[in-house]
Amino acid sequence: MVDDRLMALYHRSPLPLQHLGVSAKGWQLKRRRRGGVFEDLLKEVKERSRYSQARLDTYRQKRLKQFLQTAWDSPFWRDQFDQHDVDMTAEEPFAELSKLPILAKQDIKEADLTLRPESVSSEDLLSCHTSGTTGSGLTFVQTKQSLREQWAVWWRYRNWHGIERDTWHGYFGGIPIVPIEESTPPFWRVNYPGRQVMFSSYHIKPESTHIYVDEIGDRKLPWLHGYPSALSLLANSILDQKVSAPSSLKIVTIGAETLFDHQREAIERAFDVPVRQHYGLEEAVANISECPEGNLHVDEDFAHVEFVPLEEGDGYRIVGTNWTNPAFPLIRYDTGDIVMLSDDGCSCGRNGRVVESILGRQDDYVVLPNGARVGRLDHIFKDFESIHEAQIYQPDRDQVVLRVVPGDTFDDNVETELREKARTRLGNEISVDISYVAEIERTDSGKMKFVVSDIDAMQIEEPTT
Repeated sequence: MVDDRLMALYHRSPLPLQHLGVSAKGWQLKRRRRGGVFEDLLKEVKERSRYSQARLDTYRQKRLKQFLQTAWDSPFWRDQFDQHDVDMTAEEPFAELSKLPILAKQDIKEADLTLRPESVSSEDLLSCHTSGTTGSGLTFVQTKQSLREQWAVWWRYRNWHGIERDTWHGYFGGIPIVPIEESTPPFWRVNYPGRQVMFSSYHIKPESTHIYVDEIGDRKLPWLHGYPSALSLLANSILDQKVSAPSSLKIVTIGAETLFDHQREAIERAFDVPVRQHYGLEEAVANISECPEGNLHVDEDFAHVEFVPLEEGDGYRIVGTNWTNPAFPLIRYDTGDIVMLSDDGCSCGRNGRVVESILGRQDDYVVLPNGARVGRLDHIFKDFESIHEAQIYQPDRDQVVLRVVPGDTFDDNVETELREKARTRLGNEISVDISYVAEIERTDSGKMKFVVSDIDAMQIEEPTT
């Protein structure tokens, strides 16, 4: 979380001090995430990726049993275990786990401090938070080792793709790293300890496209990382203006938001490199990483992940247990995210169930007049190269509004085709309007929600990674 007063002071500072401030924050984050025992943890998580299935099963069982025993020391979980007759010393801890109810974020917020085990020292704890689109996130504590193990798993994924910790990269996130009112470059600041050029997502416009591309090329950056909404916005502008992508780029990685097919396709076309994604949360209840073969693997050694079928429609809810963080046990925690599962394995040989696709939040759905929910609506925009960004707004069950940022080649024929695609997905009982906008509004954390709904049942909070 960025303090508003510090951000205001940063924005008023001269450019050299802004670079210095970004690097100071980068040094702080590097120590927090990769200090202490990080190297040992990274070595361990890499070794676990080579475990046989039998050895992995034994490891998981041992990790969960230890976690449940620690959780029993918290007033909240001790009461839950007693209510549901959970034996945390049982030989089959996963069977015991299934006795417990699935908990939502609100349940956890109401439990608050009673979740912390009395046996866990208050020393050496970090304060963490998630963002919430309805204005209410989750604040909790985490051990330093827990945070570093999480980052070790993320760096294992990056290492799969040839990315090392000394690899320089361009980052496109949600922090207003350059003052919004700034109209001249540079539209980036440099985090030297983190080997990171932090590009502003708020200044990506047709007239600035070549400035971004030239900077990426001049610095010979091999790797871009960030929000898919920001990277696809730049990609679509590159395609629209027929700008050549920097030859130095080797890979783009995605995090923090759902990656939709139309975004992946635009980024791959514009930069001519593979796009890989990972799914993770601050709460550390699940992690899913894409391998070099393009398949999404559950990181089974990091957390216990359950896939619970949706009551309506296709897909599964992600429900997880964060055994890496004994300071704030989350057991059978509903993330609010939806996936499709694959029946196929992967030729890469890595362990972990294979996920076909990450569909997004439970609120990435439209509710039809008859009460049915319709998801996977990103396909409406999939084949339109002339649309830079799009969002669906639903004020009520009788209407949806397609908010569209049109490109230079958008015309009446494209609009007609867009309406037809929307009708194919949504039917004829709901009104479909199109609103043309210069840009799509972001949340306070800089993310772009794909579906914005005023229907109460659809207002579910977003995660942070």
